[in-house]
Amino acid sequence: MLIASVVTSVLLICAAIAHFITAFYFRTKVMLQPDEVEPENDYGLASIVMAVRGCDPGLQKALIRLLDQDYSNYEIHLVVDHHKDNAWSVVHEVKEQFDDNRRLTIHEMTNPLKTCGLKCSALLQGLDNIHPNSKYLVLLDSDVTPHASWLSQLIAPLNDKKIGVVTGNQWFEPQDSNVGSLVRSLWYAGALVPTAIYANPWAGSFAMRMEDVHRAKLPKIWKKAIVDDGPIRQALQPLGLKIHFCPSLIMINRERCTLGFVCRYISRILTWSKMYEPTFLNTVIHCLATVVLLGTVLALFAISLVSGMWNVAGITASALAAASALNVLAYVVVRNTVSISSNLDQEDFEPIGVFRTLKLIVLAPVAYLIYGYSCFIAATRQKIQWRQITYELRGNSKVKMLGYRRWVSEQHNKEPSEISI
Repeated sequence: MLIASVVTSVLLICAAIAHFITAFYFRTKVMLQPDEVEPENDYGLASIVMAVRGCDPGLQKALIRLLDQDYSNYEIHLVVDHHKDNAWSVVHEVKEQFDDNRRLTIHEMTNPLKTCGLKCSALLQGLDNIHPNSKYLVLLDSDVTPHASWLSQLIAPLNDKKIGVVTGNQWFEPQDSNVGSLVRSLWYAGALVPTAIYANPWAGSFAMRMEDVHRAKLPKIWKKAIVDDGPIRQALQPLGLKIHFCPSLIMINRERCTLGFVCRYISRILTWSKMYEPTFLNTVIHCLATVVLLGTVLALFAISLVSGMWNVAGITASALAAASALNVLAYVVVRNTVSISSNLDQEDFEPIGVFRTLKLIVLAPVAYLIYGYSCFIAATRQKIQWRQITYELRGNSKVKMLGYRRWVSEQHNKEPSEISI
């Protein structure tokens, strides 16, 4: 048992060191590279499409910021699930008070397809209503608050004809130290690293040339997809176009969430990965390796305490503490990099402090165990519920919506992130 504890403890620490090194690679090779494109305020008409189902806590602020971009030539098509959706009055109020240039058009969802996710149905309806001279398609999630130069920075790289997609990502920076919010922030910090390295598209902050949207046959693909960004990489491959990840387009999410929601959120994100990303196998292998190592060390620690093997208890406890500290240090590296590379306000990134740091160290193993549980759920599930709608997942990334119903806000608890996409 002593040898087993030493071997597994060393491997666990090595895994944490590898994670820390990868975080530094993310910092130096991905995030801190100079941006070679100087944004302008008009590259042609950009059509922004946003799907809304339920009123996200930041929806009003997001729309106000969206109507105040330094890019001069754009229109916004907002597709709301239903006129009785609690977001309906909010978006109309914003339009009345802030849409001086009449950029914002509000649509009610008219024909939700059973063969795709509701978000894709909303996107397709938005596409049908954009101006015929539109040059760019831009997607924005309803829980994302864009900065003033967001749109110009998003479109500028598309001047390079080798680039087919420009994408950002998100960062979870909770305002308080509740367990669920911190665990999601910890997990996503780790997930952001490979996402940025592989330049996986994220439709929460996303742009394409309109001609490439049709050349890639994305409207046809979206009619059978549960998410809008998942099939984009595969659709672009025949065109030989690259996906460009832009660090300045990382958007902050400060919503609070419960630990139960974190489990559902991570398993949902991993389900999309299973359906559309060839790197999902890498995720499974990484998850198995780290969770098995962590679980073994935890088990050895518990057994040693019960049996009074204090040398084994000391070794495993030290390994758990060291691995957690290294993982949190990697989290700090990623967080600091995001804060200086993005266009986010620096006041959004307050010093972590001793209390939150210690809490993160304690929660790091919890984040890994939830990661393992969520990966198993994602790999085996055949149905998924997303924003009160149940979908049946079929082979070849196909999906069937099992009945449509309006958004019912009363069914949700008071956690704002419970309605996040």
